[in-house]
Amino acid sequence: MLNTMRKTAVILLSFATAVLAPAQSRTAGQSDGPEIVVDSATPDIFPESWLTTQVSAKAELASGDEQQRCREIVKAALAKYPVEVLSANLKKVYVLGRLEYRGVPTGGTNSRNAVYVAGKARYSAAQIENIVHAEFSSILLRNFSSYLNKDAWQQINPPGFTYRGSGVQAVKDKLASLRLSDALHEEGFLHEYSKASMEEDFNSYAARLFIGDAELWSVIEKYPKLKAKAELTIAFYGKLNASFTKAFFVSLRQAQ
Repeated sequence: MLNTMRKTAVILLSFATAVLAPAQSRTAGQSDGPEIVVDSATPDIFPESWLTTQVSAKAELASGDEQQRCREIVKAALAKYPVEVLSANLKKVYVLGRLEYRGVPTGGTNSRNAVYVAGKARYSAAQIENIVHAEFSSILLRNFSSYLNKDAWQQINPPGFTYRGSGVQAVKDKLASLRLSDALHEEGFLHEYSKASMEEDFNSYAARLFIGDAELWSVIEKYPKLKAKAELTIAFYGKLNASFTKAFFVSLRQAQ
């Protein structure tokens, strides 16, 4: 990391380190690029370290109709990345009906080079795509940590501000709202969940930039601190691949 961008019921979580589980068979009709796995929710889709009683990662299959719908949404999301970025960083995307970690239901998460997405009928295409981009952004941030100017990012935050530590804790503390807030915008945050960690803060910009979210562009034009973080996010992706220019992200906005 449903009613992404609006509700607190389900969040976007990320794991700092993990080892991928054994490969699943390629989904029928899957083209070259990351596998989109829609028909497996067994424990072996997770890294072994996630199966401990402490973590207890669990999943359920998406319904048949949702499997195909979500597969197409994921394919469209991945098409926004250069092939070389995908091939070097993302091997699988698992589409699931339900996903849980540490007893907390979640809309998505990620391992070393896999993304897990909970796709349900009530989730819009934009919400599902948002999860894909947010979780992939966590993988990229781990792999290319130096590409984000963290000092500049922290300086945008209020003096003395410290992130809460993790998305899981934010949820347990009921501080995981994804609702946009003018008061938080003044401080430099899109929503309450942005305060969970710098990673979650970064995720919130990356995902919205990739879906061309009109609300994001509206608030970054109004609030200088949000604009500064959006520019740092774009700069991160620009270092990752030269095609990720501001004009590219503006074009995604215009396409909506």
